[in-house]
Amino acid sequence: MKTLLEFTLENGHIIWHDEHLKISKTKIVRFTNFRDFKTKALDTYLPKDIYDFLDHLKSQDLSDSTLNRYTAAISSIMKLAVDNEVITHAPKLRWKPINKSRPRFFTEKEVGCIHDFYGDSKWPWMEDMFILGIETGMRKGEILAINNQDGKTKGTVSEDGRFVHLTNTKNGNDRSVPLVQEAREALARLNNRPADFFRHKAFYDALAACKDELFRHDSHFCFHITRHTCATVLINKKRVPDLAAAMILGHTSLATTKKYVHEDTESMMSMMQGERL
Repeated sequence: MKTLLEFTLENGHIIWHDEHLKISKTKIVRFTNFRDFKTKALDTYLPKDIYDFLDHLKSQDLSDSTLNRYTAAISSIMKLAVDNEVITHAPKLRWKPINKSRPRFFTEKEVGCIHDFYGDSKWPWMEDMFILGIETGMRKGEILAINNQDGKTKGTVSEDGRFVHLTNTKNGNDRSVPLVQEAREALARLNNRPADFFRHKAFYDALAACKDELFRHDSHFCFHITRHTCATVLINKKRVPDLAAAMILGHTSLATTKKYVHEDTESMMSMMQGERL
């Protein structure tokens, strides 16, 4: 019987792709380095084995969201082993997932601080990544797909430079994302191909440095908040209709879009006073 690591190295590409494949394999390696799991047969795992590993991660002060990602990786590869009839059943986990929604957006002041931080750092390209995220609402992977043929998702800039046409996105749908002037300028500074500037370690080192400097006590800080920021600005400040915002963000449900829009007290005050936004 194969070990979990052997099965993952041989078959992980079936369920994971590109950078996600690399990251997920790393998680399985860490899991199999726990106790004697490196030599443990794939069909001998019990739920307790996984719970013990998660408790081990918890004791190292890893966040619940990180534990959830490990749980998801282990569960996915175990399910694949069942689907491939390598094992008859996978351990049934009752690990309670946390709320994955991001309960915040970046304020104008915070956006300004992020610009200042990265503009005077060794990662100046990160400022343009944040601009693209905030001004377009594109996911990180979608930004990296622009003029890049390597990944699953493809992004093509229109001839007039006003739109990015995305195909094969996370939910399987294609969509066109408008590029406002700030986004076009940011994209140009990235030579119209952000992936050329991206390195996984450098990206997350840059995020960690920004968090340490500006958001040290914010457990929710991450790049994905740029997407929530875009949604909040579109609806609360630019007064874009919900359906149009959903189309820009690539949501198939308005309920999902509403989860991305957060209370903006300044916009609410302006609306109550009848001011133009």
